[in-house]
Amino acid sequence: MANAIIRLDNVSATKDGSLIKSVKLSSELQNGSVVAIGGLIPGEREIHSTSTPTATTSYYGILCTPELMYDEKKQMDEFVNGVEKPARAIIPTKGDIFSATVEAFDEIPAVGDFVELEASNTMKVVATATEGSTQVGKIIEIEIVGSKTFYVVEVQ
Repeated sequence: MANAIIRLDNVSATKDGSLIKSVKLSSELQNGSVVAIGGLIPGEREIHSTSTPTATTSYYGILCTPELMYDEKKQMDEFVNGVEKPARAIIPTKGDIFSATVEAFDEIPAVGDFVELEASNTMKVVATATEGSTQVGKIIEIEIVGSKTFYVVEVQ
């Protein structure tokens, strides 16, 4: 099974390092997964704990660790964030634009759909925003790059 690929098209975290968090995972997760960001791990200065978000989590990040693999035959969609070393998460801010392949979502998005948090590490796709849920953003475009389809999200 392929894993999600994420692109940071126009994201504040690429210019503002305070929006990038080093996180420790309790299980393997693909890039594009959403995590609730907790406090610093005891004994660490910069590595935060994570948990599975809920629909109302307010402090969350999206995993976007660089796909560094030592086997040159592996593809980007084979990358997974392990538990043995820290992963990288961005804190999305209003106006950010990122893209992810379908594996990052709970179903296939369409232009105009909303993306929300749920009690899962995948982003929930809904036709209309759910009252009380944390809204990540809105699908504004679908792009095909080679053999991959990316769903473009503008953070709301």
